[in-house]
Amino acid sequence: MPRPPRPRRSPLRRQLQGLALAAACLVPALAPSTAAAWHDDGHRIVGEIAERRLSKQARAQVRELLADMPSYATLATAATWADQQARGDATFNFVASSHYVNLDRNLSPRELLSLCLEKSGCVATGVAYYAEILRSTRASKAQKAEALRFLAHFIGDAHQPLHTGHASDRGGNDIDGLRMLEYTPAAERTNLHALWDGGFVAITMARAGWDWPRYALELDGRISPAMSGRWGRGSVYDWLEESRLFALANGYLHADGKTPIRKGDSLGEDWYAHNLEVAEQRLQQAGVRLAAVLEEIFG
Repeated sequence: MPRPPRPRRSPLRRQLQGLALAAACLVPALAPSTAAAWHDDGHRIVGEIAERRLSKQARAQVRELLADMPSYATLATAATWADQQARGDATFNFVASSHYVNLDRNLSPRELLSLCLEKSGCVATGVAYYAEILRSTRASKAQKAEALRFLAHFIGDAHQPLHTGHASDRGGNDIDGLRMLEYTPAAERTNLHALWDGGFVAITMARAGWDWPRYALELDGRISPAMSGRWGRGSVYDWLEESRLFALANGYLHADGKTPIRKGDSLGEDWYAHNLEVAEQRLQQAGVRLAAVLEEIFG
């Protein structure tokens, strides 16, 4: 498994502010994307890991903000709101491009910002903008609650490798007709993006007999203090570069690490085993980093 570049040590807030200022000026112009990272259970796992890691003070403030929507009153459930509710509401079409960014090569921070501005926003500007809304002294409680729901979702999105996938195949959405173990029973087929969104989580939970809270507990329990400390540093720029490298080395390739995945391919036990560690690590990292951002704001 490739090791992403070590994140920079600068504080998260300082690293995000430049992107946030640019995001505030974006023009709503893009139709909704078909991509939805991690599916609901993956986002719930990220939110649950994050909430378990918050201080009592930060958790109380998060819960107070989220109380305005009883169905999305925890970080785990709030992290699904952007897909379950906002995605189907034309009022929120302007955030469609904030779920992903297409990275075909390593970009400098300046190049990433330029790309995001050209696309009317991306996941980097989405994370940065909504983090700054939560820090605002002028935003209303309702505005901050909405920002928290988006932030919890977009930090999860930033960690799904194919949410930094190639523009030419729409992050793997166009690599379709795929089969993968019990995830595609009978004549069902899926695409590569969906396999990374939901395949690993669904297969693992079904085989272990777990629901998403149990899976979140298992993943959280495997995070050592050293891992948490290391992952808690850096910025959204670093997180996206990690995802790009994982997409390049894992996301688009068969288990041999060489053969590109093509339309109609079958992905077996070797592919699942080869990539499960990557998928689980990205869920863990997203949870740790969401907690770090919220702790900085509310702790």
